[in-house]
Amino acid sequence: MIDPSKFLPLFRILNRVNQDAYMNVALTLLRRSGVEVLGRPLWISSSVFLDNSGPGSISFGDRCVVSDAVKILTHDFSLDRIAEARGDLPPDEELYRRAPVKIGARAFVGLGTVLMPGVTVGADAIIGAGSVVTTSVDAGDVVAGNPARRICSTDELWDKRRSEFDVRKRRS
Repeated sequence: MIDPSKFLPLFRILNRVNQDAYMNVALTLLRRSGVEVLGRPLWISSSVFLDNSGPGSISFGDRCVVSDAVKILTHDFSLDRIAEARGDLPPDEELYRRAPVKIGARAFVGLGTVLMPGVTVGADAIIGAGSVVTTSVDAGDVVAGNPARRICSTDELWDKRRSEFDVRKRRS
């Protein structure tokens, strides 16, 4: 299986020249590596870390955005050392958890976010930069922090901050 975290950085220059071409290549390679791609994500950064532990372990929804330096983890060995220290686990065995991560349609995952195993980011949700997401995020929610907590709904955020933004043509 191809490791997406190894090949995506190779396409950074292509992204600077032609974002559509970058996304076409990236999505093709992500699909071939077992990542589930539903529709056409708007943006998946070339610096994303994908802990792709098998087909279907990571899913990207239509028109979602995954920003720079995001880490998507699908496995967890954190209790392994505790289990061994307690004598609950022989030294030749390990305790682990694997769980898929799903990012819904039109969801936005901010710079440097960590998504832990088993997290589903609902459609239209926004994850603030630098967040550590340990539980699933409901559709239309805005979360931020470590651990990530609900801040407001996307409708509330729109009403509060829309006037701060300008409109322009998308890069191609």
